[in-house]
Amino acid sequence: MKDFTLDFDLKGDNYVVVVQPHESSGIEHYKAVLDEEHSIDYLLQGNGDLQPNADYAADPQLVVAIATRIFQVVHVEDRGNGATSYL
Repeated sequence: MKDFTLDFDLKGDNYVVVVQPHESSGIEHYKAVLDEEHSIDYLLQGNGDLQPNADYAADPQLVVAIATRIFQVVHVEDRGNGATSYL
């Protein structure tokens, strides 16, 4: 899967987040880059959940919002519709 962009509003703020999917040792990871200094890594768990690991004290609502949108994009990719961004 290629990098994709999430563009959404949360609590009156507009977020544009680049997500960089990659696989390591058979485990899927998604790195959500918020800006040059902040990112949130998500590890796909065996039960299908995304386990976040923020490099800073991220707003929990932002962490969940990004995870939800990653699932939406990945689900569309899995169906073969080739999503590259989610608005």
